[in-house]
Amino acid sequence: MLSSQAPLPALVAWCRVLYHSLGAGLSPVRIFKQQAKSGPRPLREVAAAVAEKLKGGDSLEDAFEPHRDRFPPLFVEMVAVGERTGRLEDAFRELAAYFESSLSVRRNFRAQMMYPAIQFVAAVLIIAGLIWILGFLAESGKAATTDPTGLGFTGATGALLFMLVMFGSVGLVIVLVKAATGSVRWRARLEGAALVVPGWGPALLAFAVHRFAVALRMCAEAGLRAEKTLHYCFRATSNSAFLAGEERAVAVVKRGDPVGEALVASRAPFPDEFHEMIRMGEETGNTSEVMERLAERYREEAERKLKVAAQLTSYAIYALVAIMVIVAIFRIASIYLGAVNQAAG
Repeated sequence: MLSSQAPLPALVAWCRVLYHSLGAGLSPVRIFKQQAKSGPRPLREVAAAVAEKLKGGDSLEDAFEPHRDRFPPLFVEMVAVGERTGRLEDAFRELAAYFESSLSVRRNFRAQMMYPAIQFVAAVLIIAGLIWILGFLAESGKAATTDPTGLGFTGATGALLFMLVMFGSVGLVIVLVKAATGSVRWRARLEGAALVVPGWGPALLAFAVHRFAVALRMCAEAGLRAEKTLHYCFRATSNSAFLAGEERAVAVVKRGDPVGEALVASRAPFPDEFHEMIRMGEETGNTSEVMERLAERYREEAERKLKVAAQLTSYAIYALVAIMVIVAIFRIASIYLGAVNQAAG
């Protein structure tokens, strides 16, 4: 969900080209050299570096590792699984579908947040204008000095400072989130910590489980060893609440126990339904099919819960706007009522 340095539209186009090119029989070195010249512009530098690494004999997984922070969760893990199992074409097809879904989710979220953001900006500008007008009236002697915010902002300078504080606070939060999501490690910590946030926690949990299910399906179809499967799947979640349980889960499967018991031992916040479906898939030998259904289910659930998170966030913005306006109204009313009472006395 959170943005990365590689734009999602470019990633969708990239994965489609890689999928079709591999299907046509082109070598990875040749494909990435072509992408370095004519591929999506934000990814040309990465494509050139990857082509050089491949030309030098490195694996695709090792070639992408230095650029891990440039990509959203799941990308490097899926590429590694596809390369190790000889199903790189399928991996890029899955990634193209995954990023198309992520792009749709992001666009829907931005559309939902547009109107509350406009209201917030309008409220800040209106109150800043009120601060300036009241300050102007006070300077001209037509009214008493009035601070509608109660924070000491008066006149033109106060109006500018008020806008700087309000817009600067929002900008600072955005910059911090962007900086955190620019690193895989910090992005995982951010998503893990946000699991306790009302509205956002359930959505981020569903996204993490969805990514785990997608990676597990690919690994199950490829027949990777259990410990290697769990390594890729836990890393695909990009969530510290899940990553903390990777070592415990791997230790369980190394003893020969099934993946279902390993997930319980990991103490990661998997839903009870997920544990039950894992056990059923292992008992019937249909883990791949079960994970395919679960991945689709949790993708839909994540989209629904993200809409709820967007609604709660919009309500919070509406409440902030209402508080700002109400405080300004009561401040002005109390000051002028006090002046009227003093004059009457």
